[in-house]
Amino acid sequence: MSSVIVWAGRAALLAVFAVAFAGAINPRHNAAANVPPPDVIEHVAFGYLLTLFSIVSLPRVSPWWIGGFFLALATGFEIAQVFGLVSGTFQWKDIAANAGGVLAALAPLALGRFRRR
Repeated sequence: MSSVIVWAGRAALLAVFAVAFAGAINPRHNAAANVPPPDVIEHVAFGYLLTLFSIVSLPRVSPWWIGGFFLALATGFEIAQVFGLVSGTFQWKDIAANAGGVLAALAPLALGRFRRR
């Protein structure tokens, strides 16, 4: 299991480095063309902040339960949009963005747990 995490981290590092390097050496790089829509950024930010501040505010509750709760809650809201129970429209990218925010908040904890082993 630990070697999978290390190699996944290396693959992610290589991917981020390749994108950053390609943008740095491209004289016609257009950063605005690659910016996600504000709605996606908002979902990532709220997923991250709600998870992070809940972990800090509720020290006796497992961070993994908190992350799971927010993933379920966000997915539930998206599904409720299908039935018109809340405003908005169902979008897969919103679910992915919520998950990205929650995972970003939990990633340092997972890495810390991995490093302690």
